[in-house]
Amino acid sequence: MLPDPSHIDPPRAHRVAVILVPEFSLMAFGCSTEPLRSANRVSKRSLYEWRVYTLDGSPERSSSGIEIASDGVPDLNWPDTVLICGGLDLNRSMCEPYHRVMHRYANRGIRIGGVSTGGYLLASAGLLDGYRCTLHWEYIGSFAEDFPSLDITDQLFVIDRNRVTSSGGTAAMDMLLAIIADEHGEDLATLVASQFIHERARTGSEHQRIAEDTLNARQSQKMADAIALMREHMETPLTPRELAERVNLSLRQLERLFRKYKGDTPQHYYLLQRLEQAHRYIIQTGMPLIEVAVAVGFVSQSHFTKCYRDQYGRTPLQNRRLHDQPLSD
Repeated sequence: MLPDPSHIDPPRAHRVAVILVPEFSLMAFGCSTEPLRSANRVSKRSLYEWRVYTLDGSPERSSSGIEIASDGVPDLNWPDTVLICGGLDLNRSMCEPYHRVMHRYANRGIRIGGVSTGGYLLASAGLLDGYRCTLHWEYIGSFAEDFPSLDITDQLFVIDRNRVTSSGGTAAMDMLLAIIADEHGEDLATLVASQFIHERARTGSEHQRIAEDTLNARQSQKMADAIALMREHMETPLTPRELAERVNLSLRQLERLFRKYKGDTPQHYYLLQRLEQAHRYIIQTGMPLIEVAVAVGFVSQSHFTKCYRDQYGRTPLQNRRLHDQPLSD
């Protein structure tokens, strides 16, 4: 039960600024602002105010093509919290124009956060040094390669002092619900979650790929364990027999599970996982291609190139050029 708002003299509303970058995620943006609106509605109080900024004050187009109007250029004196909302294919060159304004917010002690790939922008500005952080699971590998000194986790979101990061999508809602709970109590956060038919506010300690992992475990816990081992051993792949032994199955039993639930052999499924990780490195980073090959367990670049071309229809170099990543090869 929430207290009667008529007997409460609330403090000034908490001001949240959301800065949009080109091709931002509309889902992450909505999940960063709608919980604030709902918190005001449910509590019948003006607990939060929010503004949307772009660097030049113009509307910004999301990755889905929908434009969001801007309230102007970033105001350094207005917000208590600033969230940078990223999206697809964020890279260093795209991030640099935002560094100065984010540093000016940081110098004022304002809480700064990144949603979706916004964490990459903060990292490239040096604003996550000494903080734990997270990013969408598709980008974590390349994120760690670009920023090896950072304390990166695959959690849904991380709140570390005056830095907050979420992995993307609905994880932004979970992060905002955690902030609402911290500032105004669990009861209000629960009521806000229920407004969105959000079964429960997930904690920051939960991992991102829980839906996929849950499905795998529902099909076969042993197979799920084998897939988890594959993810952990990209650079030095285990043999199918080693995988089977580590999950206490015979090789034949493991092969039977993969045929039944994945329509594939463990060996080929593993290869596809490694090639997917290589593809992310290629389009998201400027890693030399020989280093990409080694990072996903290939000892021969020619073998890596052949396998990659068979899967993606282009060589690694062709895809690197297609996505305009800087070449270091």
